[in-house]
Amino acid sequence: MSLRSVVVFALTPFAVGIAVLGLYLLFSYSTLGRDNPRAVAQVVKAFKKGQLVEDPYQHPSTTIGSHQWNDCLITMLAVDERGDRLRLALSPIIADFPQQPEASLNPCKGLKALVSGAALDPALYHYDRYVHGAAALLRFLLPHFEIKRIRALYRAGLTTVLVVGFGLSLIGIARGIRVREFAVMATTFLVLLRFFGLEFFSQSLGHGPADSVVALYALAVAAMLFAPSGPLLAVGLASLFGALTVILELFTGGMPLGFAMVIGLSTLAVRAEARPQGVLLAAWAAAAFVIAAAVVYLLKLLAIASLEGYAVIADVIQRMRYYSMAAETGLDVRAFVGQLAASLGGLVGGMDLLAWAAVVGALLAGCYGALSIYRHVADAATRRQALLLVLSVPPVPLWFLVFANETGPHAWYADRLFAWPVAAGFGLFLVSVIARRQAPADGLSQSRSA
Repeated sequence: MSLRSVVVFALTPFAVGIAVLGLYLLFSYSTLGRDNPRAVAQVVKAFKKGQLVEDPYQHPSTTIGSHQWNDCLITMLAVDERGDRLRLALSPIIADFPQQPEASLNPCKGLKALVSGAALDPALYHYDRYVHGAAALLRFLLPHFEIKRIRALYRAGLTTVLVVGFGLSLIGIARGIRVREFAVMATTFLVLLRFFGLEFFSQSLGHGPADSVVALYALAVAAMLFAPSGPLLAVGLASLFGALTVILELFTGGMPLGFAMVIGLSTLAVRAEARPQGVLLAAWAAAAFVIAAAVVYLLKLLAIASLEGYAVIADVIQRMRYYSMAAETGLDVRAFVGQLAASLGGLVGGMDLLAWAAVVGALLAGCYGALSIYRHVADAATRRQALLLVLSVPPVPLWFLVFANETGPHAWYADRLFAWPVAAGFGLFLVSVIARRQAPADGLSQSRSA
């Protein structure tokens, strides 16, 4: 690669992160002061119709969704427009109720108190730890649609993207072009459709938008397979994926899931003759994913710090430490594993046995596929593809361990991250089968048998 190409590759995630953050802040600012009374009326109606409820945990609801805590929190952030408009565009407000302490501890009770006109603490607490794209999006939609309709839009949009991606992958396989790559994509879409807890979370006001970004990235890769591109597009797409993920993320696993998917999928739709290729390109794309997300997040924090002081940065660091296994409480390994195991059924509509069969079966199938390719397939492209699928799996368990005090208690939605190891394992199995059928007696197998 020339020095110019290296500079372009290096600057791409920074440019994408800055551009995405700028567009988001413009969007967030434009959603404020539009028709807040109408939005509040929609929330009041939602409580009357049972579309929002005061119990924040609704396991395992397939109508209003399991995660009412986040739904109520995001709705509260969306409809409370007190304070300076510019400051609200950066971070929304969490209302506090001095005369109703229980409402301050439960976002669903808090939301109901807020729209009912309860007395509020005049001091404004801005929720600065996240970027809150889901709240801005809801603020835009709420004056026009009731909560039930917004949930239906999220669910229909996410499902449509996944079904279209699966259909494109089947078309690619049927046409006999890049069959291994399209087989990996078909497996990815099928796993996301069945083993990503869509029954409980696709309608969520928090999970729905973030999950749609995951689906759109996979769809983009599948579409690009029909006309493979250069490495720069793969890096740019990964950068966009990272920036949008951190904007919509509420520490529900979007970052490790996206990072793992970029490692496994980013090189599939890159021209075979392009450079860099293989592990180097995947590492570049994964780094771009993280850098773009970091640019968005850190610039947002710095903007807040310039207005309010640097306490917000200390707060974020303290919270990350609290979530990690370095927390003062330490890590109870037995309890942690038990929490993950008990919630695994959330992957697939509460069907625990099927969830376990998928995870264990994918692990066994992936091991078989990796060993088969190592022993019998000499094609360098296939071996690189297999290696990247193998390398894409460890980020998920590593995330669980590093942030054990967050993922353990929240395993009922954090377990959805196991969807990627399932996709990678079965995808690797298919790659090995297809590769051996295409070249059943290559030089490597002959040399090993000799």
